[in-house]
Amino acid sequence: MRAIRRRRHLSQVEFARRLDMRPGPVSNIERGHNLPSAPVLCNMAEVLDVPVDAFFESGGGAKMMSGEAAGGPGGYVAAAADDSLGPAAELVRSGSERAEIADETLRKLGRLTDSVLALEDLAGARKSATVPLRLPFVFSVEGLRELAGSVRRILGVSEAVIFDYLELLENAGLRIIFCTLEEDGGQSFSCYDAANANAVIFIHSELNAERQLFLLLYELGRIYCFTRLRDLKTPCQADEVVDRRGKPLNEHRAARFFAGQFLMPASAVRNSVHQLAIKPQEWTYTLLLRLKHRFGVSAESFLYRLGELELIRPELERDIKHRIELHYRETDYSEPDSSQRILTPNGRLGDLLVRAKERCPGAEEISVIERTFKSLGVTC
Repeated sequence: MRAIRRRRHLSQVEFARRLDMRPGPVSNIERGHNLPSAPVLCNMAEVLDVPVDAFFESGGGAKMMSGEAAGGPGGYVAAAADDSLGPAAELVRSGSERAEIADETLRKLGRLTDSVLALEDLAGARKSATVPLRLPFVFSVEGLRELAGSVRRILGVSEAVIFDYLELLENAGLRIIFCTLEEDGGQSFSCYDAANANAVIFIHSELNAERQLFLLLYELGRIYCFTRLRDLKTPCQADEVVDRRGKPLNEHRAARFFAGQFLMPASAVRNSVHQLAIKPQEWTYTLLLRLKHRFGVSAESFLYRLGELELIRPELERDIKHRIELHYRETDYSEPDSSQRILTPNGRLGDLLVRAKERCPGAEEISVIERTFKSLGVTC
């Protein structure tokens, strides 16, 4: 019952109000301390717009907070938002990409998203993001460039260089979860929560911070592509070349392009270079590492952006790229020298846990959520 209520995006207080009951008795019913009478049960089913037997189905939410997935292989996360228990957070991947994702991965994403929904409920936190995740844009290189600029303006940072993009996006209400993901299953995923105008973004916790940050913006780009193509009711069919490698535009490359434009706006990169009066033939490995650290990106990404903006000579770019690739091979893709970025993952989840414990001291559900996080590699 509690899981279905959350799937309907109702707080316990609002649910009780619609039932014409006090929140206390409703809480006792949801926790299994009291059983509802037949009339109350029917009223609850009517308010939640489900048949009464939905409360008794093993896949209908009863296992949601016991640590098992509910509502199919992915719990709240679904391949299509047509679940009879209410809206689901839809996996932001095309059909062919979805088919390659293991059921175990979907179950993990579902369990984590269920837990976040529960924490928000227990903490009384808002569920919607303050940054819109559906924006009109032309599905082209120039359209994606304008989209990245628009999102930065909405977030209030325009062309400024920001040190902590993770905090910026979490403060905008996006749910970002750093957890362990299988190496062959993908290093990041995202799910679009249309009912709450929000999303859940999953990042593999064992990557270096620069890679995590890029994947975070990559997934945000995937969400914008997902919602835009859905509004247009058309698949991605662009033939335009998206990068210097001559690859045609698709959702994956569009999201990568968006991430690069967002993290390294052209004017910000040019200003940083011009401030130091670095000419295209004057770049050194040390200079590159110092400047790339300002943008929170990998050395490879920053070097590529310099070449894209024609701020470095091609032959010098090749030499520095060779040195970076050699370092990556020798160190299993760690960033060179002292230029590594440090992130504080799962800050919002930790805040929600503290808030939930203060509002609901001793609640067994909070302990279940903490055990779920621990078992799935989430450290708050």
